[in-house]
Amino acid sequence: MLKSILGCALSLVIISYATLSNAASKNYTAEVKIDVTAENSSIARDKGMKEAYRSAFMAIAAKTTNEEGLNRLSQLTDEQLINFIKEATVVSEKSSDVRYMATLRITVNNDLLKKFMQEQEINYYVTSSSNILVIPVFREYPEDKPLLWEKENLWRTTWEDNAVTYSSNTYVSIPHDSINSIFIDGPQALSLNGKALDRISQHMGTQNIYILDAMYNGIEGLKIQIIPYSSGHPQTINIKGSRSPELFSLAQPEIVKAIDATIQKQKFNTSNQKNELTILYDYNKLSDWINTEKKIKEINLVNDVTTVASGKGKIQLQLNYLGNLEDLKTALREKGLILNDYNNFYTLETAGQ
Repeated sequence: MLKSILGCALSLVIISYATLSNAASKNYTAEVKIDVTAENSSIARDKGMKEAYRSAFMAIAAKTTNEEGLNRLSQLTDEQLINFIKEATVVSEKSSDVRYMATLRITVNNDLLKKFMQEQEINYYVTSSSNILVIPVFREYPEDKPLLWEKENLWRTTWEDNAVTYSSNTYVSIPHDSINSIFIDGPQALSLNGKALDRISQHMGTQNIYILDAMYNGIEGLKIQIIPYSSGHPQTINIKGSRSPELFSLAQPEIVKAIDATIQKQKFNTSNQKNELTILYDYNKLSDWINTEKKIKEINLVNDVTTVASGKGKIQLQLNYLGNLEDLKTALREKGLILNDYNNFYTLETAGQ
């Protein structure tokens, strides 16, 4: 991605984003590549670092707020923005007399960012990465049988050839394996056959399933219905272009953006909801609980942890958090903690116990 042209010496900065780290702070780390030319390598490095900090910061901020929040954060000066940088690791670098090239791994201080956004009344939420399973079906005309596994389905071929990672989600096409091909076909997918799709959900390990119904829109273009299995409410996207395999390639990123916008809207609506759980935790030593409490408080979704009662190796705690329960469970798992739900009676244990 061409980021900018800096200075009279036409300093070139090329920014590209790598997959986020799998560490607990994955939503707050980004890889940035810079290639800057200036009067000398020292000036090039300074310019490149400022651009890298800003690009990484904005990419990370995009996972915690909406467009209005991003616009406000973009007004931060370089001097203000640097305060949010927790760590910058040089993965690789090269330089000449007038050029500086590097790959940097930049981490933002998530606690400081959250606190600042709350003080400035900037909408704050947390996204969690997940796999989105798409089932691309195709029919040339509305009355035709929807194709899924057939070789004529160029829409599925496009997804198979081009896996997509966008925002914090990875979009994968349903694999053509022996199990999936038995579980579901085109008509079953398009009719939202519950038995078939539940089997696919269990087999693929995800509840995030979208059926993508593509058909030609007259002489030119595609009309694609995005149908989430969770709600069944379709959204229609029209793609202009001549009939060719390239038309499906043009459609893919537009569909991903549309799905992502829906997901982000849903998460934004739920992630600011305040929730409360009463949880029972067993421990062998008091230090075990102290360490566990520290881990819980490090989770961004968690607002407060209060000990309600304790004794005989048990802690009853009240946990106040933002968002939905599944996101909380995921965040706890990343800390090595398992939240068990027994018909709304909750226990917490350390993974491996």
